[in-house]
Amino acid sequence: MKLSLLSPVYGTTIVAAFLSVAAPAYAQSPEPVAALSAPVTVTDLTLEEAVEKAISSNIDVRMLKLDSDSAYYTTRLTLFNTNAMNPDSISSLNGAKSKYETAADAIRDHLVAVSSWKTQENTLRLDVHKAFFDAWAAQEKLDLQMKARKMQEWSRASSQEKEAEKGQEELEAAYREALTKLNLLMNENGSKEWRLMATDYAAASQISIEECKNTAYERRPDMIKAAAEKAFAQAKVDYINSYASLSTYPGRIAKNDLEKNELLWQKSQKKSDKEIEDNYAKVTRSKQAVDSIMAEENAAGEAYRNAYLSFLSGQVSKEQLAELKEKWLETTSKRIETTREYNLAVASLQYSTGF
Repeated sequence: MKLSLLSPVYGTTIVAAFLSVAAPAYAQSPEPVAALSAPVTVTDLTLEEAVEKAISSNIDVRMLKLDSDSAYYTTRLTLFNTNAMNPDSISSLNGAKSKYETAADAIRDHLVAVSSWKTQENTLRLDVHKAFFDAWAAQEKLDLQMKARKMQEWSRASSQEKEAEKGQEELEAAYREALTKLNLLMNENGSKEWRLMATDYAAASQISIEECKNTAYERRPDMIKAAAEKAFAQAKVDYINSYASLSTYPGRIAKNDLEKNELLWQKSQKKSDKEIEDNYAKVTRSKQAVDSIMAEENAAGEAYRNAYLSFLSGQVSKEQLAELKEKWLETTSKRIETTREYNLAVASLQYSTGF
């Protein structure tokens, strides 16, 4: 189940651009910009592609998937044999155990194998989400800094230039570190360059917290395992009740096991609910922060745009223009970071629902 609220927030490449008041598309800078050097050709990479690369190249995940597949086929063989047993031919508790408990045990084994596989895979998915968003934000900040330095300056002091150069070097190092982490998760060369592709979130509709919780009950690995154990215990109670009595020692043990597994399922459910409630609230707060900073960036860009036009007619000094430009660059950088935090919150919520 896709969480439509949770489409990742990006901008398209936003360096040296202003948010238009009328529409959330990024407008061109009103200030002349010097041409950058021709970029090295890089491959586009979406979040989904990054996740797929990581999963397909991760040996531990692949082995657990093979275990899950084998458990599925083993279960099918077991059920073929147990279904062939005629219930009318069963006259003892041991005979019932051979049919019903064997079948329930096989189903449980398969679901436990699925749970183990999905636990590992979902952890990897979350790691890739985090690495992708970190690399995206680092790339955006670096691009912003590079473009800002290329924008015309009428009186840049040498000390300011050195400071800007140092800032760019720090951003370059942060980007390289984030890129290496992402590449290693995908089993790629650590220095390989990507054009991290954006996904529009504006049209995404928010789903309810109850939908998130219900999705988690079906998809979370710990809930899958808890439900499998409870179903197995229920099957034992059912066949003992049908072919003997729950007042017998085996019946009492089976009832205790069922009650215990019911409590374990409830414990897993409460844990799931708590994680979803916390992450859902964080997503909501982060989304509000994104909307707020985008409005600030919009206003700062519009102010700089107007000031630039006024500067051309001599109504605004270059110092005033530089101040407004720095304000716009600052809010743009904050918007990038706030967007990263929102995306990380989204990823955590998706993880808590079982992806």
